[in-house]
Amino acid sequence: MGRAGWLFLRAYLLVALLVVVTGLGLEALLLQRDQQALQRREAALAQGGFAYAETLLQDGADRASLQAGVEASLALPAALHRLADFSALGEQHRLLARGEVLQLYDTQDRPVFYRRLADSDWVLALGPAPALDNDRAKLVVPLFYALIAVAVFLWIRPMMRDLEQLRAAAQDFGRQDFRSRVALPAGSWLAPVGEAFNSMARRIEWLLQSHRELTHAVSHELRTPLARLRFSLEMLAAADAEARARRVDSMKQDINELNDLVEEMLGYAELEQGNLTPCLKALDNRQWLARYVQHYNGRNPRIALELDGAAAATIMADERLLTRALDNLVGNAQRYASARIVVSLARCGGEYCLRVVDDGPGIPAAQRESVLRAYVRLADGEEQRRQGFGLGLAIVKRIAELHAGRVEIADAAPGGAAIALRWPA
Repeated sequence: MGRAGWLFLRAYLLVALLVVVTGLGLEALLLQRDQQALQRREAALAQGGFAYAETLLQDGADRASLQAGVEASLALPAALHRLADFSALGEQHRLLARGEVLQLYDTQDRPVFYRRLADSDWVLALGPAPALDNDRAKLVVPLFYALIAVAVFLWIRPMMRDLEQLRAAAQDFGRQDFRSRVALPAGSWLAPVGEAFNSMARRIEWLLQSHRELTHAVSHELRTPLARLRFSLEMLAAADAEARARRVDSMKQDINELNDLVEEMLGYAELEQGNLTPCLKALDNRQWLARYVQHYNGRNPRIALELDGAAAATIMADERLLTRALDNLVGNAQRYASARIVVSLARCGGEYCLRVVDDGPGIPAAQRESVLRAYVRLADGEEQRRQGFGLGLAIVKRIAELHAGRVEIADAAPGGAAIALRWPA
């Protein structure tokens, strides 16, 4: 028997023991109550028997006929004794003399009722009652426990099967199989545990994949500016004053590129924190977007932003994160647009929609899903490749997810890309 089998057996025996102990306790309690009820019933019968015996005595019945008549009427053993036979009992004798019912017990601890008949010298003894036929109870009790055992087995066995699945999946994780999942029935008591396990597994798998991508991307992104810095340092010693100035400027650009890369990576890592929650506040879409466009165009960009005049509406969003997403969308458009970039923010039915449209080459349909992943870039030339790190749209996607939304990429008319961030209103 394997470990899971022993675990199931231990759990089953524990539950079965609890059921047996509980059943025995209830059985003892019910038996005591039945005995008390039987005694009350016998006492009631005895009262009627004493009254019937007094009637027979008044009718002149002799000892034998009186005893036989009472037994036939009540189906209880009956016996007649002289009152003087109880004189040695002291207090009990006095109680009988006053005509009260006296309850005594025989050698088998069964109750027998005694009472003096009217003012005569006779004392009638009724009881003990014959033992009840418990053959049916002897059959019902084992059947009850058998049914309980079957019910406990049917209850515990599926739970142990589900626990075995969880144990096997955890072992697979220990062997670095991070694709392992559990598939528990929807009605299982452990279904919430299985869902939490699968959620944790997906998160761990994603984190490991992100770590691999980050390691690869960082090594690739850092290699180029570091190589240029090393080359510039080597050429710096032999360069004249003019060449040295150009080399220093080039090195400053490489340092700025490294700084931008680190800031982008830190920003992306911040958004990937599992406990990050957006601070949603009411924003006037036209005022917020007009301020953004005015501020952006004030920096004299290569292509000025155009504002699409959408209807005024109040939107719910995290202003800091939304500004970050728009920065990335506009920055992406600046790298690829030819002469025009249009931004808009409006409420469309049950959604808010932040859209940036450019007139660049657009994004091929086959690559629209991959371009939303971290460190994935689409570029046609070296200059465009140097202007980004492949994190812009990945950050936009993460901000959309934090708002329970999504990112859509489509073709713009007559050409270019239209990238929209949509989230529920």
